[in-house]
Amino acid sequence: MTEALRPRLNLPLDLSLTGPRPTLEVVRHTLRPGGGLAKLDALVACPEDASGVLFYFPGFNTPLGHWEMVKCRYLAAVSGMQVVLTEIPGMSRYGESIPKAVRVDMLRGEVSSWAELNLAYVAAAMAAAEVTKPDSVQVLGYSTGCSLATAALPALAEWGPISSLNLVEPVAISHRNIVSLHAHNMLDLGRMPVALATNLGHDWVMRAYSGERRNTRVKYGVVDLLAIATVLAGDDLRTRLDTVALQRCALARGSRSSLCRRRDFDQVDLSLAERGIAGPTITVQNLGHQLWHSLPTVTGLATAMLVTP
Repeated sequence: MTEALRPRLNLPLDLSLTGPRPTLEVVRHTLRPGGGLAKLDALVACPEDASGVLFYFPGFNTPLGHWEMVKCRYLAAVSGMQVVLTEIPGMSRYGESIPKAVRVDMLRGEVSSWAELNLAYVAAAMAAAEVTKPDSVQVLGYSTGCSLATAALPALAEWGPISSLNLVEPVAISHRNIVSLHAHNMLDLGRMPVALATNLGHDWVMRAYSGERRNTRVKYGVVDLLAIATVLAGDDLRTRLDTVALQRCALARGSRSSLCRRRDFDQVDLSLAERGIAGPTITVQNLGHQLWHSLPTVTGLATAMLVTP
């Protein structure tokens, strides 16, 4: 019964891209919400005859350049939804700091006010792109974005019915100290070359990745970095998942990941199964936490995780 409810899938290390290269439009918006909030950028992908909205929360140190545009196109093509993506507050190309009150909460391990701040930008992105109230919602997070996505669920549920939460490499699912978190991050960064090598043979993919690294960078300060690390070193995401109402939650990790440890990941899967929450639990073979830098892996996970038309 548990296996039928939450099938365990293993994705091999694949060098092929799923489906044709999408060409749909992705528009960048520079957001200037009121209330003295800093500028952030956003991307919105708009497929033809879109049905609903996919809110995509990116990982740490993610610039919104060509590379993320490619991902947005694939996510929109697979889901048939408009995709809304914003920079994470505290990590933008404008280098604006997280507001002090929000940062104080984060240094206590609390993520709610950070998620509320992020949602203000998501709402601004929807207004800028004239995205109407959706009749269906999916939520996707990668790494740091998993914490923001999960904390944002109650508010997002008021914007439209949530058909699926999709978490790729969730980090804040167990307690560890900052030193351990940094050590695990260094181990996973060492696995980055393997992830990037999966893009070889797709010249346009490598051009998109190289162009982003040359032209678009985010900036963040030491204190904000400490606040974000404090959130990720706790288990806020795991405890929130135990309380939110969900019909479906897809999970994914790399088999060699240090930041998303297998025993913690398996415990989250078990908890979801015990609560009767459906969705696949996926392990990508031979990759670590940086699997989201492998576009063949992104396309494979999008197909396996998202609810499709």
